Amino acid sequence: MRRVPRWHSAVIASIVLVAAGFLVGSAGLVLAAIVPITVLAYAALSSVSDPEAVLGLERECTPATPLPGERVEVTLTVRNESDRTLPDVRVIDGVPDELEVLEGTARKAVTLRAGEEATLSYVLRPRRGSYAFEETWVRVRSLSATAVATASVAAAGDDALECTVPVDGLPLHRRTIPFVGAVATDSGGPGYEFHSTRDYQQGDPLNRIDWRRYARTGELGTVRYREQEAANVIVVVDGREQARVAAAHGHPDGVTLSAYAGVVTASALASMGHSVGVAALGIAGDIPGVYTGPPAYVEPGMGADVGGRVARVCDAVAARGTSPADDATRAGNGPRGEPRTSPQVHARADGGARAADHLDALFPPNAQLVVCTPVVDDHVVDLALALRRRGYPLSVVSPDVTARDDVGARLASVRRNARLERLRRVDAPVVDWDPSVTLASALEHGFGEVIR
Repeated sequence: MRRVPRWHSAVIASIVLVAAGFLVGSAGLVLAAIVPITVLAYAALSSVSDPEAVLGLERECTPATPLPGERVEVTLTVRNESDRTLPDVRVIDGVPDELEVLEGTARKAVTLRAGEEATLSYVLRPRRGSYAFEETWVRVRSLSATAVATASVAAAGDDALECTVPVDGLPLHRRTIPFVGAVATDSGGPGYEFHSTRDYQQGDPLNRIDWRRYARTGELGTVRYREQEAANVIVVVDGREQARVAAAHGHPDGVTLSAYAGVVTASALASMGHSVGVAALGIAGDIPGVYTGPPAYVEPGMGADVGGRVARVCDAVAARGTSPADDATRAGNGPRGEPRTSPQVHARADGGARAADHLDALFPPNAQLVVCTPVVDDHVVDLALALRRRGYPLSVVSPDVTARDDVGARLASVRRNARLERLRRVDAPVVDWDPSVTLASALEHGFGEVIR
């Protein structure tokens, strides 16, 4: 505990009142000096306890093991474990140096009665890697603010974030997103949508008998529904160096966010019974069972083995975005507001045809595509449009990494919006994802069904 010199005005007031009282012979003035003297005495006698002895801290991270680029909500609870009121408690949580607080604040000043607790909350979005929280700084002051005690206290609960893609399979426990679970075919059978009717055959289930026809004609008939089958879906993740664009220091770059969107999308599709694969643009895979590429490619399939290979490819993409944001390009920093890469990225002269031919040779002909990319250059748009012309239905999930107020970022944002509009013109559903909101919320707002 240390003392802070305060109440200089009370000292001066006491001296002035006592002196004036003696000079003019006024007992009232001398008695009036009791008030500031009492304040000074209270300040001199006040004290505070050691913060480690009177405060309990507990930190909770949700989720505690996030995917790279996933939104993490951190809640720190501060509890007064003493039997007296603490009039002034100030707390600063030990946020990892590599991460930036995106929402909320890691600081709080409160008054805590005995047994009372308060919470502070903030949001992080870590890149791939391990992040350890530092000790929490706590300062307690007396009511007079003359006694101050400061300490660094280790909070109970979560003390680190381990941010990676589980390589033993897709994390199906994540919140589902609104993908439809099957694709309608032109053949009749069991299902949900009416297809046709036929004559009754022995053994047909009762719930499929056309009772209206029987009432009308006296003949039994059987209702046939449009059959449902799983779709072959390939999640195309943009892992190119050009996509390593970050909105600001401490923010995940476009590669990390694309990898996160790819994992969540693949997980949701697999949980709904689709056959899921992945293609990672710009990534050469050194994984058993994975086409080395680039792009690293896993053919659509089902089961834990395929899910594990898909997860490992997404983890390899996330690893490219592991470097600090200062090493990544800042959106709008180029001479024309474009991502400043070396060299400047331009669309290929063939409009993406060569890359599309290469992917067309890899993909099954009935595949549907979900492209996860920040859309920071024209090449990825040309590639998507070339695949669309080859008959592949596609949807786009695009994290926005241009969310800054400077002129360069605004220009980059305008050009990015123009690229997204090119995709919308070919009837490709587009989710323009602001990373400040959850991906599930963005998908629900952007479109209700991706696989049609």
